[in-house]
Amino acid sequence: MRHRQSPTRVATFVAEAVNIRQMQTTTEALQRNNRRAVLVSDQHALLRGFNGPAELNFAIAELTADVDPATHEALVLMDGSDKLDASARDLAKRFMDAGKPVIALSGAAGLVSALVGNDAPSADTASALIDGQLYQVTDEDADWKLLTAVSERLDAQQAVHA
Repeated sequence: MRHRQSPTRVATFVAEAVNIRQMQTTTEALQRNNRRAVLVSDQHALLRGFNGPAELNFAIAELTADVDPATHEALVLMDGSDKLDASARDLAKRFMDAGKPVIALSGAAGLVSALVGNDAPSADTASALIDGQLYQVTDEDADWKLLTAVSERLDAQQAVHA
């Protein structure tokens, strides 16, 4: 019987009123590549998300101030991260300085663009900052495509080092 390696951790920054569709996309895309979203925020321990009339609660695993980029493979900024702008930018800068990818999903891409001095992209743009280079995808599947592309890049880097 063959056992899979434990999933690697990806810090996923969220704010109040979690975008459920984006959370599902993130979780599924990461799981397909043996990665696990670890919810981080500097807000209280439980956050709410809405999917139509249904409300879902999410537990925060780590407070932003306690997140160590060395224990995570990358950072994902979810839609709504701008509600905690200073905290999200600080965390993104710490990951960037540690040489870790920073992925900003649709609605949060302006935070990453600002780190490199670019203008804010359109609302349907997802961005990634990898090794000082800004990558952007703009279409209805931008979040999925960018999460998958970054995961594949991380896999390739791991294969080279193995």
